[in-house]
Amino acid sequence: MTKGYGDTLRDTSVTPMRLVSYGYGDGGGGPQFEMIEMGRRCADLNGCPKASYMRAGDFMRQLEAGAVNPNTYTGELYLELHRGTLTNQHNIKRNNRKAELALRDLELFIVADAAVKGVPASSEKTEPLYGTLLLNQFHDILPGTCIPRVHIESLEQTTAVIETARREVRALAQNGEQGYVTLTNTLSFDRQSPAVIDIEGEDFFLNSDAAQQIYSGIDGKRKLIACGLPIPAFTGVSFAKTTPREADKPPFIIESNRLQTPFARVEFDERGFIASFTDTRTGRQLRAADGYPFNTFLMAEDLPSAWDNWDVDADIEGKFRDTAVLLNRELVSLGAAAAVWRSVYSVSAKSTVTQDMIFFSGNAEVRFDTLIDWRDDHRFLKTAFDTCVNQDFARCEVQFGYVKRPTTRNNSLEKAKFEVLNHKYTDISETRGGAAVLNDCKYAVSVEEGKIRLSLHKGGNRPDFRGDKGLHRCVYAFLPHDTGFGARSVIRPAYELNVPLVLSPGIGSMRPLLLADADNIIIETVKPCEDSGKAFIARLYDAEGTYTRTRVRVFDDAKAVELTNMLEEPFETVDDIGNMELEFRPFEIKTLKVIY
Repeated sequence: MTKGYGDTLRDTSVTPMRLVSYGYGDGGGGPQFEMIEMGRRCADLNGCPKASYMRAGDFMRQLEAGAVNPNTYTGELYLELHRGTLTNQHNIKRNNRKAELALRDLELFIVADAAVKGVPASSEKTEPLYGTLLLNQFHDILPGTCIPRVHIESLEQTTAVIETARREVRALAQNGEQGYVTLTNTLSFDRQSPAVIDIEGEDFFLNSDAAQQIYSGIDGKRKLIACGLPIPAFTGVSFAKTTPREADKPPFIIESNRLQTPFARVEFDERGFIASFTDTRTGRQLRAADGYPFNTFLMAEDLPSAWDNWDVDADIEGKFRDTAVLLNRELVSLGAAAAVWRSVYSVSAKSTVTQDMIFFSGNAEVRFDTLIDWRDDHRFLKTAFDTCVNQDFARCEVQFGYVKRPTTRNNSLEKAKFEVLNHKYTDISETRGGAAVLNDCKYAVSVEEGKIRLSLHKGGNRPDFRGDKGLHRCVYAFLPHDTGFGARSVIRPAYELNVPLVLSPGIGSMRPLLLADADNIIIETVKPCEDSGKAFIARLYDAEGTYTRTRVRVFDDAKAVELTNMLEEPFETVDDIGNMELEFRPFEIKTLKVIY
């Protein structure tokens, strides 16, 4: 503790104290002999601030007791450094997202199977997989700032996690009944977005009134697109497989460079980017007059002054250029469910992007299934959605909620947020409409005024000299909405893009174990208990940032429900589980133990 440090303490009227941490950090050896000796000599040395050793907790208690009218800070404590770690090493990031969600599905299937059989749900299969995933979320692995060997081993390990989890899910989900398939919705709400399903074996349609068509994706796999196929929450619905029928009349009108969908009027420029996008539900032109066409690829030189793979410097904003050259574009599928254009672009002299732009008949989302063949060093790639939506903040999803980020540049704090974190969505909304950009594996975005620019790739070369070259797959989407921001307009579609339906052969039988009536309460997790009893853990949270009181319904075989902390330690028992209501503060997370 030091006193009289007037040159470094800005608010000496609040407190004269300062906490000094010292030593060689960031993997170093901690405090050295000379530093400790200096601290001792400064204990009571004439002309120097007086110092003493104490625990950080003791210092904070003294500060709290003695501080006079201190400033308080509300909002994000934004680190103005290492922004490149949000994008660097694409496949590390992609595997992280896919592994997290694969394990989430596996836990749900394990619990559902155990609850039906009336036996304890076990984490025997998931625990080692989580151990591997958590190891690979360690600094510097997930940031993508390791040497090549670490990245190679990490990709091998996380790929194995994904494949193992999906294999176990298929084993739990499948049934031997021939001629049927089951689609299981592992989300806590009824799905409304179009389903895109990989077909194994011969092509088939579902015995359903849903609009359907089959096409070959950019990965070469045959896919079934189905619109108007509602699957209830936490439920498996079985369909008889039928022979693909003659295509219904497409609900799309294509004239030259114009497209009319059930939700929008679209005009393409000479390279296939979206020069005009009018939401026909509101009649509003969403593209900014002074902005790039939607989905324009922007490339910039990326040479940080330090920390190559870690950083993105502020001057990169002035370097982005529209460099894409269209090499080929064709309409590869047109049917009752979707219109799909496939384009191939050269974004530099070395790197290309192959992309399917998908317009659906069932909702307003425009999806971009993208394959990047990256061969550049020290380059940064973004895609631009320059909207005219007027709002001074954007909502960027983080775990269990979102953070509001400024779209203005009023001061140095706002200017520093030129590259920020997002998870599944970034949204700009007015009270009666807006637009969101969704993604399935990207973590960085920049937002200024109504312009949303999703970061797609970074080619740093230190410490991994390979520069993240190779083939890289991602999916993102532009989602206009004709209501304000909310669970139905943005949050649920973002979940649906990230958590696909589980396809399994035969007739399935999953039924929901619990449901929340309020649409903004998301049941994020259903997992086995740590005590391995005949119970499971459910983790719920408010996703909109609003007070909510909602009924939560549990399945018929449930005997009791306890509220627990994150360590699954109970602190309250629900009196009447048949009429259970829970109260959520904004973004509050609740953990339930459901005993059966």
